[in-house]
Amino acid sequence: MPASAPTGAPPRARLVSLWHADVPVPREGYEHALTSRDFLLRTGRGVLAFGADDGRPRWRYQLTTASATGWDLASGVVLIDYYRPAKQASGRHELIALSSTTGRQLWRRQGLSLPPGWRRSSAPRDLSPVFAVRAAGAVKGIATGTGRDVWSFRVPAGCDVSGSAARAADVVLFLACGRSPRVLLLDAATGTTLRSIPLPAGTSPDFQVADGVIAFFGDRAMTLFDDRGRAVLHHGECWPRCAVARGPGLVLTTYHSGEDDVLAATSWPDGAPLWQVKPAPEYAKLVEGGIGARAGLGGLPVVDSIEPGTGAATSYSLPLPAEVLASAGQRLYVGSVMHAAGQTARVRVTALRRVPPGTGPSLLAGVNPGRWPDACTLLPGGTFSPGQPQTALYGYTLPRPVSCGYTEPGAGSFSLRVIWIADDEDEAADMVQALGDVYAYRSAGIGDQAVVDGSPPSRIYFRAGPVVAAVTSSDLPIRRRLTALAGSIADRLRDAGPGARAPATLPVVPSRRLVLARLPGTKVTVAQDLTAPPVVTAYVLDGHPYVREKGTITRLGTKVHALSPSGAWGARTTENYPSRGRDPVTILDTAKRSVRRIPTVKAPMSVASPVWSPDGRRLLLTATDADTITGFVIIDLATMRPRFVRVTEGDRYSGTFRWGGDARTIALQSGPKTEYEDAAEGADNDLDVTFFNLDGTVNRRLGNVGKLIDGQNWASPSGLVFATHCPERTSQTCLWRTANGARTARIPVEPDSLVSWYGEKRLLVWHMLTSEEQALAVTDFFGRPLTHLARAYGHDGLTLAAGAA
Repeated sequence: MPASAPTGAPPRARLVSLWHADVPVPREGYEHALTSRDFLLRTGRGVLAFGADDGRPRWRYQLTTASATGWDLASGVVLIDYYRPAKQASGRHELIALSSTTGRQLWRRQGLSLPPGWRRSSAPRDLSPVFAVRAAGAVKGIATGTGRDVWSFRVPAGCDVSGSAARAADVVLFLACGRSPRVLLLDAATGTTLRSIPLPAGTSPDFQVADGVIAFFGDRAMTLFDDRGRAVLHHGECWPRCAVARGPGLVLTTYHSGEDDVLAATSWPDGAPLWQVKPAPEYAKLVEGGIGARAGLGGLPVVDSIEPGTGAATSYSLPLPAEVLASAGQRLYVGSVMHAAGQTARVRVTALRRVPPGTGPSLLAGVNPGRWPDACTLLPGGTFSPGQPQTALYGYTLPRPVSCGYTEPGAGSFSLRVIWIADDEDEAADMVQALGDVYAYRSAGIGDQAVVDGSPPSRIYFRAGPVVAAVTSSDLPIRRRLTALAGSIADRLRDAGPGARAPATLPVVPSRRLVLARLPGTKVTVAQDLTAPPVVTAYVLDGHPYVREKGTITRLGTKVHALSPSGAWGARTTENYPSRGRDPVTILDTAKRSVRRIPTVKAPMSVASPVWSPDGRRLLLTATDADTITGFVIIDLATMRPRFVRVTEGDRYSGTFRWGGDARTIALQSGPKTEYEDAAEGADNDLDVTFFNLDGTVNRRLGNVGKLIDGQNWASPSGLVFATHCPERTSQTCLWRTANGARTARIPVEPDSLVSWYGEKRLLVWHMLTSEEQALAVTDFFGRPLTHLARAYGHDGLTLAAGAA
């Protein structure tokens, strides 16, 4: 038997996030199950199913007055044990069975519950014929498909069931019979006793079952039995606790031996030792599939993928604080419980996948170790002296210190740690956001992104480009300066940091080629570049158009809701819902000052939200009936005739129609029919966009793009890219390809402050200059304001018409 860790170069890979979902969890916590198709999550409020591959919500079963106290899963059926409290008497249990693929209710039975001490086994039960349930003085087997009684087992006199589980072929019962506890294995098909395993007096009902294995824990020891009742393996030094996981033809166990932790593989069921790693990492958990979880620096766990044949491990650092839940092939599922003051806790389930990285070690996600900056040189000069350098990160030694302590005589000290260098800035942003969510920290304006634990802070996580770092201090004088210190370090990281990063922010000044003019009767000052064709052709404030005429800006008396890109046309719908006749739309010719009213749909339908085509030749309106979308209306300026097109299943859509990036399609917000209760603040995360042909048929649907922004300016001038509120990060703007829904950028710009596109590579965005003054600036995709086009005191309601730059 090998007595040390096997050698050899481990395969290189890194973990990347596939999807995540946030679900409210009451104080009872949550449980999970993984099938070949779905990831299932049970809380006290019900059960949800997410696609294992893509995280899309499949179905949910939601409770109102009852609570889910347990569950089981077998033969494609989810069984939920509901408990409904009663005011005058004891509460009532009820079992409800659901299809695991659709969530449809199959059957229900009152007065039954899961057996005492129930624990759902991870052993596969695809062909299990029964669920084990408790009835008065007995344990019953009921058919998974129908809920009918199949067999009944009467508990022996003087014994109580204090633990229970089930596998594909048997039901496992732990019986407390005075000083003679034992385990019974009942045939799942008939209920007859297959095996009775006597246990030592005082054995605790703390046990775990897997395929062919029953593990008992107690008195800092672990004993593993096979299905014949043989005690095959015993470890007497479980400190703080032993762990076990089933593998192909073997079991993996962790235990303590002398001063060392040990990871061992034992052939099963013959018990022959295969290999041993000593000393081994101190694993907090083993997951079937050969995954071991252990603690890392800063609350970020390390996951080892253990090769079952040799014990060689490939290490990965998780990009967020989380508990490892399950693994399947190259996928890993983790859960993070997030707490916020006065709010229901949430669990964030994240699916990760192992993918090939660059040339660095897998523990560093393939990042070259030479990219790590020297933590002891990031605060040069001043009154702080660096010291106590640390070069080890998650057990890997880097060429330069990744952690350093800084001390100021008479004031105190703080520590700086470079936590991570991500593959790109999006990945680093996700990590900082996850740290803030899990620890319930609040955002702060430090570096490119930051979260802090309080005021004054004692811990700050912040990001500069792809670098994620943390500063901590327990000394109050230093804590009062910690925000400024973190900001200085972030600036230093930007200048000397690794890899791809945003260039330093440019000074924001009006271009020397601009002339300034005030919109008549307002506090808004706008600018025009005299050396280039006008990009901003007209403005709208409080409904009034402001158009350029012979070098001056003129306010028109006719109010409009939308201007065409050239500023030549305006459109307005009626404010009141029509009671009869047809709902008119008003079209304004801004040059001639002429107005024309065009009747559209017949009452009780109405139209609203006018949007001009990119070429300004057609007007699109959204038609509704009692707040339900019924279709759209297109008016061609060449004929001034409206054309109504009906769409089906209008209740599945929300928002308003807009041109689909060109004049050949139109688009509308769509999303799943059901969303989880109390997830209102995350409701935008699952929203899709559906593109329609001009005859009302569906062209394509792009999933999980988030909430769409303003209909007139959502797409770039070419129509190749469109903008939304980023899913899971609604305070940022995401850009997506119109053709396939691939994300092209995530911009640190509030979507509601985005006014228009400025060509294909720039945006027009409102930026705060002071607490009262704002600037409308040309902004790049790093969120940097470059050139001011307007300044305003209180710009609410100001929109503009913009041609292609």
